[in-house]
Amino acid sequence: MTYDFFVFPADRAEHLAGATELYETEPERGVLTPGAPVAEFLAAVRAASPDWELTGHDGAAYVGTPWTDPMANLRTVADLARPHELSVLDVQLATLYDPRGAFDVALDTEGGPRLTWLTRPLLAMVMSHICELRYHWLNISSGPGVYAQAYRDEDGSWSVEHREGSEERLGVARTTDAALVEEVLWSWARNDGHWQARLAFAPVEL
Repeated sequence: MTYDFFVFPADRAEHLAGATELYETEPERGVLTPGAPVAEFLAAVRAASPDWELTGHDGAAYVGTPWTDPMANLRTVADLARPHELSVLDVQLATLYDPRGAFDVALDTEGGPRLTWLTRPLLAMVMSHICELRYHWLNISSGPGVYAQAYRDEDGSWSVEHREGSEERLGVARTTDAALVEEVLWSWARNDGHWQARLAFAPVEL
């Protein structure tokens, strides 16, 4: 039994419902044109993970991976799909990863997705998972020692922390507003210069 991902051109489905319908109706095999996005993706996956189960055609690909570390496998699939503007449907968790409009900001979570890129819908999904208590924290980073992260406490309040390279440039703020936390994190990811004014960050004494 494999942990399955369904990969397809992002413009074929805008939302999870459409992606799920594609998965349920698309054939597993068909014409695969050399040099086309899905063919290039499958070739890259085959080179990176030759033991995975791969089928597909110009409209979609089916990727069967081991269950040993599904989120690491998701990262591999999503990284190889993004250059070809291919979306990834995690079949088991019914979760859609659309790379369009992504920033080169890595995402790490306590028990959810770990990716090398970030979009606003992806951030919103992770924040909703934390609010639903599926896990407690997320971290987004743009380089070594450069990150913003948020942790939800048991009382529903949030701790938001950022670091800008050195330990001396570490700040933390608290709030009860989850929507504000999301806005601050997205502003940080976009590097638009507005995030610091949204919360009262205080230096962290080390």
